Amino acid sequence: MGFTKNRIRSIDFKISQSSIELLAHEWKEHVKIIPPYPIDKFGGKGIVYTAGGITYVSCLWISINILRESGCILPVEIWHLGNEISLDIIKYFNKLNVQFRNFKEVCNVDKPGFHLKPLAILNSQFKEILYLDADNICFNNPSELFDMEGYQRTGTTFWPDYWFTDSKNPIWEIIGSDAYHLPEQESGQILINKETCWKELNLCMHFNQLGEYYYKFLYGDKDTFKFAWSALKTVYYMIEKSPSNCGTWLNDSFNGNTMIQYDDKNAVAFLHRNLLKWDITLLHERGWEGIKSFPNDNSLKEVYLQNVNGMMTVDFGGNVIYEETSPDIKNLENKCLDYLKIWRESDTYFKFYEYIHFIHKRNLQNSTQSIEV
Repeated sequence: MGFTKNRIRSIDFKISQSSIELLAHEWKEHVKIIPPYPIDKFGGKGIVYTAGGITYVSCLWISINILRESGCILPVEIWHLGNEISLDIIKYFNKLNVQFRNFKEVCNVDKPGFHLKPLAILNSQFKEILYLDADNICFNNPSELFDMEGYQRTGTTFWPDYWFTDSKNPIWEIIGSDAYHLPEQESGQILINKETCWKELNLCMHFNQLGEYYYKFLYGDKDTFKFAWSALKTVYYMIEKSPSNCGTWLNDSFNGNTMIQYDDKNAVAFLHRNLLKWDITLLHERGWEGIKSFPNDNSLKEVYLQNVNGMMTVDFGGNVIYEETSPDIKNLENKCLDYLKIWRESDTYFKFYEYIHFIHKRNLQNSTQSIEV
């Protein structure tokens, strides 16, 4: 799988025509057996994360603290798989008014992977969900996003990625679509009303359950949501403004580490720090120095993936608008670093680091087992 500078995600994987037809037949048959939406099972609005392990729990701590500081009082669920969350972590997060939920308590799943995101959304107690990746930071209170006209009209809001899916990708024939001109979906944030999109969400889950096939030409769960909606010819709302690239300068080279996503008014909504994650960020390190964006026109737009000192970064080329980050974004990063310092200096951080070490080394299976060392 490759990402070209002209923003096309290409693949080398070859699939037979018979396999394409079989996958198309299977998803159509699956749709026929999806049960009706359980009208009395879900209710209310909430925010859903999936997290586990030192990397994503470190990001989660910062994301939820910033979320609460923004004034958001929506209930939060954090889904984890088995023993990748410890009892100490659950206690440490108590003051943030969150609920930890174990996949093993609701379904038979025994391995991590991309399928956990749609699985968490499906099994969440909420009817209306803002899903957030653990490394995603809300710029403002996200509660207002539920009021966006596009979401109210369709029950779904997706956010665009930098890339477009190659027209030769077999997914287009499998789902019966030729919407090559639409950008890929960046699934670090998803807004879904399960009641209006129940079949689509279940079809998305089907694609991910067959990840051994679909992930060979899709990039994990990232586009399975959009392609499920497209397969069923369901209208969704995608934010029109393309994401910006936030990062730092090193030796005259721009190194983007964070995707800036916008709301329907073109205002900053999220800073998805998907490359320089908080667990490896130094306490004095500033990652949000400048922003590169593309104008909303048909001019030349290029995206480059780079390996800088062993770390993947992103740069834009072509017709690019550059600006220094605003004082508000710099202030937000300072707050994130303050929470990172609190986390790293806590006894819970060291206990959890030790806990995770033993989990991996001993391959413990009991999701409720605690460890004393």
